[in-house]
Amino acid sequence: AFHKVLPKGTVNFVAGPGRSTTPPLMKSGKIDGLAFIGGSIVADGLIKDHPHPHRLKVFLQLEANNMAIYFSDLFDGKKSVDALDNALDQAIIGSLNYNGQRCTALKLHMVPVLHAEEFAQLLSARVDEMSVGLPWQTDDNGKYSAVTPLPNAKRIKYMKELLDDALTKGAKIMNHQGGKVIGGPESTLMVPAVLYPVTSDMRLYEEEQFGPLIPVIPYDDLDTVLAFGRDGVYAQQVSIFTKSDAAQVAPLLDAFSAVFGKINLNSQCGRSPDMLPFSGRRSSAMGVMSVKDALKEFSTPTVVAYKASNDETGKSNRELANQLQKTT
Repeated sequence: AFHKVLPKGTVNFVAGPGRSTTPPLMKSGKIDGLAFIGGSIVADGLIKDHPHPHRLKVFLQLEANNMAIYFSDLFDGKKSVDALDNALDQAIIGSLNYNGQRCTALKLHMVPVLHAEEFAQLLSARVDEMSVGLPWQTDDNGKYSAVTPLPNAKRIKYMKELLDDALTKGAKIMNHQGGKVIGGPESTLMVPAVLYPVTSDMRLYEEEQFGPLIPVIPYDDLDTVLAFGRDGVYAQQVSIFTKSDAAQVAPLLDAFSAVFGKINLNSQCGRSPDMLPFSGRRSSAMGVMSVKDALKEFSTPTVVAYKASNDETGKSNRELANQLQKTT
């Protein structure tokens, strides 16, 4: 499509590792716009590489520490079975799709203190049912592995650091073999770990794990949840799960509308559909992504103006403008 409609040289591809190809391009000063999906440290470095960073149009999608908030009405027994099942399903999908390695993954699970351990146990039971293996391997039912290896040993090392920190400070692994690396010393295949109780002094509370660790955080009141949103470094998305507690959800919507780019009701965090804006604040994003908004991000309108007065000059201006419209 690009080849058919755009002049030659409009779109160019530079092959090679980003670490070696992108910095020289930025240092050349010939780049007017930067669209980047990755980490904030790398993004900051690329912007600083440009000799005139004030000239850059910048679009960034970076880290996130998306939390899921669960309300007490989910635990009202038979009245809320469907709502709780949905919340658990979305928690699993949101935490472990792509092994949790997506910025839109659910990174923290905030649960009322009276129900947090129960929730962690229910979540653990579902994690234990997931098949862990290589992508092409199947279980006894013919289903492919739901959890697959992480990309490199560096990720395993970081997962272990976060795990050790949480366990040292009082958290427990709730599911069977959670955090175990399968396949020997070179393996990067880790069994997901549900951790409870995770508290604010643990690294998992503040850092984006970007992997198969599922922290469950008990909260006493919504002030804890509001404080996390207000004071957090990241601000991409949040998910709120409830059966029907609109009276308590409404204040969160009001507060979070000035914090997060997307608020999901009874659903995991996610990017789609592409017709909707995909945005964030703070260290999570700069700019807005969607088919329409992406075009706007890298477009600068130019105005051709003339004075449309009623005298001869104005008449002449209008005639000139009409002629220009027909010829351009």
